[in-house]
Order: sequence, then structure tokens, then C-alpha cells
Amino acid sequence: MGLKIGLTYNLKSDCPQEMQSNEDASAEYESQDTVEGITTALEQLGHEVTALPYNPSLPRKLENLRPDLVFNIAEGWSGRNRESLVPALLEFFNLPYTGSDPLTLGLTLDKSLCKQVANAAGIPTARGILIKNPNDTQLGQLQYPVFIKPNAEGSSKGIRNWSRVNDPGELREKLAWLLSNYQQPALVEEFLPGREFTVALIGNDKPCILPIMEILPGNECPKGSRFVYSFETKSGNLERFSCPAMVEPHLLDEIRQMAMQVFQALECRDVARVDIRLDREGAPRFLEVNPLPGLSAVSLLTLQAQAAGLSFAELIKAILLAAIERYPYLKNKAYLKEAALG
Repeated sequence: MGLKIGLTYNLKSDCPQEMQSNEDASAEYESQDTVEGITTALEQLGHEVTALPYNPSLPRKLENLRPDLVFNIAEGWSGRNRESLVPALLEFFNLPYTGSDPLTLGLTLDKSLCKQVANAAGIPTARGILIKNPNDTQLGQLQYPVFIKPNAEGSSKGIRNWSRVNDPGELREKLAWLLSNYQQPALVEEFLPGREFTVALIGNDKPCILPIMEILPGNECPKGSRFVYSFETKSGNLERFSCPAMVEPHLLDEIRQMAMQVFQALECRDVARVDIRLDREGAPRFLEVNPLPGLSAVSLLTLQAQAAGLSFAELIKAILLAAIERYPYLKNKAYLKEAALG
């Protein structure tokens, strides 16, 4: 006998109509296949799973179900606090759950605040400015080219192939579009022209670092610094991946160390994916961290787990056990010992 687990999530098909003015509106939400895949993996591990979609009935369902633990992949619908809402609700009901807490989820979704905390911890990032007005005079402080993106989005929402901008006139035009369409401040950063990596970590006090992945342009994409890991690139499957990445040992150590620093400084829990890009001198710079990484069959985290020799069920089990370690009363349940070995 295993745990009674609730699975919280947002489906792409449930994305509210009023949010769908942009073509990438549903980019960070889940397909039914992903929900079913996680459910199957948890059931294979011996647990009883109840689907808990993100909707107004969720609080009542949680109160009635009282699961032993919630496997949370819910993103919320809108606002920079959207990823924090389900974990906050779970804490209100005193229910254990996987993943980072509301504070970390809110902080990391706000890219500008996240960078400030990372910088305070000694983690280098690209120089950038948070902008609410396309004519902001602070923009004159930055060196071109620059890169622009919405301040509080994930899954490359608001990032286009033209997000790398070369001059002030182009920047004002693109910022006006971004501010109008995404209704939030934009982050403008000096462009990092080097290689791009993503690093997955699973665990807590001493998280395991999975094989590092490099994100590369596919055959139909521009090469080198012109490549942008944009919404168009992702939706068209125009990228390719190298995992484990071909990286010289000293750079590999730097990337791994930076990812660990980010995970610890931002107090991530159980699982996270850290994005890193090299500057002109080839030094790593922290881009952003996703403490609620995608878990589809072809997500970056899943592919990194495969490179480590983990099946999808083993990946789900690793995340689940990392969470259970934080809840001694779950860890000490006799039946859990059998489930953990399944």
C-alpha cells in the first residue's frame, strides 16, 4: 500500500479564453498526456492518485480528499504570484507537497527580483534594467545588442526570434509591443553571445546534478549568437540538444557550481532547472531558474534524466522521495518503505 497522492496541474485546454490574445498563452501549461504520464508513473510506484485540476473547486476537493501528499505541477493562470497560489493553498490546509514553497516560486518567476537575490549571493548575471516605459532614459546605460523579455513569464512566453535587439530605435519599437501585449514590465539585458546550458538538480541538502544539457540551433535555425531559444523555436521543434554537453572539465565544474549556488541561494526544493549562458569571455552567467520544470515525455528535465539512465517513473520517484524526506511523519510510515523500493 502506498500514499494517497493528489496531482495538481493546469491543462492547456483549460486556459481561460480572455488570456489567449497571444499565440503563446498556453505554452507553460500541461497536455493531458503529461498528466496521464505522471499519474501512471505514481501508480506504478504503488500510490493511489487523484487528479486535481486548477479550478475554483480545488480548495474544496483538497479539503475533502486530504491527500497524504500533493504532487504539484500547477502553474496558475495569471499574475506574477500565479505559481505560488497552489503551494500557498496547500500550506493553508497543512498538506505536504512536492517542489518549492510559495516564496521561492514567486521570487523566481519575477526575473528582475530573482537576479537581485542571485547577485547579492555573488552569482554573476547579465547587466539589465527593468522597464515599464519604452522611452525610459535608463536604457542608455546598456551596451548593444540587448535582449528583451517579459519580466514574469516562463516557457519562452514573450521571447521571439527578434528579441535580440541591435539599436535604440528598434528597442523602443519592440518594447512598446512587448509592454502592450504582455501587460507587465520588460527585462532588458545586455546580450550574452556564448553557449547556452541548462542544469537539472534533484534533492535538497545535497541535490544530485543530472547531466548538463546544451541547447543548440537545429539545421533550420541561425547559428551562433543569432540563435534565440524563442517561442517560435520551441513550438517548431527547431532546436537540438546535446546531453551530456561536450564541455571542457574546468567549465563543466563552473557551470555545476553555479547551478548549485542558484539552487541554494533561492532555496529551491526537490527539483529545479537552472539556465546558464556564457558571456563574450566564455564565463558562465546565470539566466534564470525554473523550480517548476516541465515533466512531459520530451521536456528538458526528462531528457536529462534519460541521459542519467533514469526512466520517467524513476524521475518521478526521485522527485517524490526528495519531498518525502522533508516530511518525517511520511518518511516514517511503515508502508512507505515498500513503496520507496518499488
